[in-house]
Order: sequence, then C-alpha cells, then structure tokens
Amino acid sequence: MNSFNKALQKLCNAIFKGFYLFAAFTFTVLLTILLINVISRNLLGGSIAWIEEISRYIFTWMMFMGIAIGVHYKKHLGVEFVVGLYPAKVKKAAYFISDVLTLVLFIILAIYGFRYAGKSMKMFSPIMGIPYGIVYLCVPIGAIFSTFYCFARIIEDYFVKPEDKEDSAK
Repeated sequence: MNSFNKALQKLCNAIFKGFYLFAAFTFTVLLTILLINVISRNLLGGSIAWIEEISRYIFTWMMFMGIAIGVHYKKHLGVEFVVGLYPAKVKKAAYFISDVLTLVLFIILAIYGFRYAGKSMKMFSPIMGIPYGIVYLCVPIGAIFSTFYCFARIIEDYFVKPEDKEDSAK
C-alpha cells in the first residue's frame, strides 16, 4: 500500500501542477483581454464584442478547475462547516460519509456534464461561433479531476496506515 500511496501522491501533485499552470495562464489571459476591453472602451469609445463572451467562458473554466483545486486542498467550506458541527466521536464517520457523497456527486456531474456538452456541440455562441459544448466541457472535466482528488483523499484518509502516511511524506 505504501508504494501505491506514493504513486498516488506523485500523480496528484503532477496533476495539481498542471492545474496551477492552467489557472495562472487563464487568469493572465482573462486580465489581459479585460484590460484591452477597458482601454478600448475609454480610448476608442466602444468595447470589443467578443471579449465579453470569451471572458465569461474563461471564467467558467477557471471556476470548475478551481473546484478541483479546492478538493485537492480539502477546502470546501460548506462541507467543513457542516461536518465540524458534529461531536468529535462521529466526525470521522461524518467526514467519510461526506467524502463518499461528494465522490458520487462528482461522478454524476461528470456523466451528465458529458451528455450535456455532447448535446450542445451543435449550438454555437452568437459572437465567436464557438460550440457551446466546448464551453460546457468544463463541467465534466472539472468533475473528473475532482472525482480523482476525492478518491485519492478517501484512499489516503481511510485506507492508508498512519505509518505509511509518514513514510510517503518523506
């Protein structure tokens, strides 16, 4: 189990680095195009039509990737708040139930997200002509990575011995 835990940790960290780079890139692109739009509006008297549309899509992708990052860091406020209300004796069981329900939610979100994105590929955005399915793919992709992180957390928190956790941290 120790080698599995180490491999899982390495995979989680590698995926997280990719998310971090994606988030930094999309945030930079978003700020740049919004700055261009503000300058255009103030200096040229009008905004660039496609910037509002693409900025919405970039923000949506950032949000769903951010959900996966939140799962990686175990920082979903609502879950932490609700489970924190339980007495100490039942907290571990409450966290386990919460993690399993969260895992199921992300699996359902991935399945239906792919269905919806597939159905939306023939609908196009009004200004840029991008298939809405590409925009909506952020839902299942974010859900898949959230599922992966949630599954990894369940394995690590409930099925890895404490001494194996210490060894893999070194």
